[in-house]
Amino acid sequence: MMRTFWCAALAVAFCTVAAAQSAAPFKPTIPAEDFSRRPKLRNPAFSPDGERFAAIQQVDGRMNLVAADMKARKLTRVTSFTTVDVASYRWISNSRIVFSTYDATKGLTEQQRGGGLFAVNHDGSEPRELAATSRGCQFSAQTCRPVEFFSRIAGSEDEILAIISERDSAVPDLYRLNTRSGRKTLLTEDNPGKVRRWVVDKDLVPRAAWSVDDKKLQGTFWYRDDASAKWRKVASYGEFEPRMQPVAFDTDGALFVVSNLDSDKDVLHVFDPKANRPGEKVAQHPLVDVGDSVVTRTRDRAVLGMVIDADQPEYAWFDADLAKAQKLADASLPGKSNRLVPLDNGKLVVASTSDRDPGTYYLLDPAKRTLEEMLRTLDWLKPEQLAQTSAVRYKARDGLEIPAYLTLPPGRPAKALPLIAWIHGGPWARDDWGYNPDVQFLASRGYAVLQPNFRGSTGFGRKHLSSSFKQWGQTMQDDITDGVRHLVSQGIVDEKRVCIGGASYGGYATLMGLVKDPKQYRCGVSVVGVSDLVWMQELGYSDFNSYNPDSADAYFSVTMGDLTKDRAMLEQYSPRRHADKIEAPVLFVHGADDRRVPIKHAEGMRDALKSAGKPYEWVVYSGEGHGFAKPENLLDYYRQMEGFLGKHNPP
Repeated sequence: MMRTFWCAALAVAFCTVAAAQSAAPFKPTIPAEDFSRRPKLRNPAFSPDGERFAAIQQVDGRMNLVAADMKARKLTRVTSFTTVDVASYRWISNSRIVFSTYDATKGLTEQQRGGGLFAVNHDGSEPRELAATSRGCQFSAQTCRPVEFFSRIAGSEDEILAIISERDSAVPDLYRLNTRSGRKTLLTEDNPGKVRRWVVDKDLVPRAAWSVDDKKLQGTFWYRDDASAKWRKVASYGEFEPRMQPVAFDTDGALFVVSNLDSDKDVLHVFDPKANRPGEKVAQHPLVDVGDSVVTRTRDRAVLGMVIDADQPEYAWFDADLAKAQKLADASLPGKSNRLVPLDNGKLVVASTSDRDPGTYYLLDPAKRTLEEMLRTLDWLKPEQLAQTSAVRYKARDGLEIPAYLTLPPGRPAKALPLIAWIHGGPWARDDWGYNPDVQFLASRGYAVLQPNFRGSTGFGRKHLSSSFKQWGQTMQDDITDGVRHLVSQGIVDEKRVCIGGASYGGYATLMGLVKDPKQYRCGVSVVGVSDLVWMQELGYSDFNSYNPDSADAYFSVTMGDLTKDRAMLEQYSPRRHADKIEAPVLFVHGADDRRVPIKHAEGMRDALKSAGKPYEWVVYSGEGHGFAKPENLLDYYRQMEGFLGKHNPP
């Protein structure tokens, strides 16, 4: 099979921003309610044949499944829940859907990991519980046996591939599962153990796997030649070492792998089973890891292309027809990220998003060259009123290039603007280009917003990640300050009108920024933020620690610092212990039921500021966890933040 090496040609300039035309006093034109409202329809998706449409909609106070025939275009209710909510769903055939549930009234508490697996026809008939909710297991004597959707099966109206931990709760197996009868067939009798990823070939035979040893922080790549062969270990890799991982089998039996064994960034290769090495290169990118988001065709499991999370999403199609369709979609919808979802009937769903479009769905018929708009998820927002987000890059003080996003308030000149440095959580995550309600809200209030993908942000190569280890409050923090100073040097930002904010790690970076650079920031907004690095590891009731304490200890000892050997460093870069150095006022916003960053972090920092005679404001939402799910709380959060910023850093 012939494959074409693909490499994105992307020229990324350093921050250059055109000035707007007027400098009139800024007045918000979009009410805060518009940023906190739930979409009328969530997670819309088409059946494989494109004849039906489904989504999640609030009905009688709960999030339920609804569906419609594309000809009639009339939504009908599929589920009738009054005590739980549909969390997610998947079409498994042209008539049947699988879904999981949770309780939205309890907010984003981490005890809720979604629940169970259920199946139902598009008209609500033949419902079946395939697995009890994990929450139900949690409060009973039974051992939880999770059942997770893995893949639909081409040509089947009833069956799916599912991951089930039936033989051993710690060892997930792959099964063929009938969603009407509940009958299942084990496909991984000879299981190499603790598999986190199964990879099946076109005949649905599991032939590659990735297992994880949490105590050793080690991953292992397994492979076999066919269904009758024994699994053999290709290689084992430490959590933070260069590695090669299986991704997908193509129709000719070739296995695609993602590897950074020979490069700083992840590259897509064809696996060489004789050499146990990555072989032919298939896709790479000069600025980011290619990731593992491949698109496959259900009929024969052919690998059609992949989505690459670059400064803006990019699409590498190995299929010539889809490459043509992508050009057609992009020409019809310029300035958007247009993700193609192939249907079984040859048509394509186009999920079109941008910095100013949360999501508009179209139906593309390549044969007729027609594009029909089907749905806008937040149709009350007008794209022309929202702010533009641009990818920028700047140098940190040690020379490392930092990718970032800059959003400018609409209708204001790009000169001497007030700035909010808005820091993402994780910290081993990243900000992406697209609609961000927090960022758009801040921009709508007259602020420029900087989102730095500081060192440790994922997807930018091994060096960018590993240079963050044991650097909380140090070079990771400097990357943020250096981004602010870069914008000041460009004349875009007024250095005397800068605030910092963010959630989770972003809350930590807010507090540490106020400690480390007290003259730089006029105020800070810490949302569910960490305040003490020792507490981060010692609080046994934190969900990350209690879920898998062995893994958490090993992970933290490498990335954050060893609780024993590095304790002095952890204390030194814990903002709670340096509240006396903070000069700017702080707004704390926290969920009372947060298990990821327990509210003790916020309370401890508040008490330290109070003892030091420092100003702060305090907001806590009951029934919320590590984030705010209830619209009334989200609206209040925006209003609290608007009032606080307007008081201390008026736009």
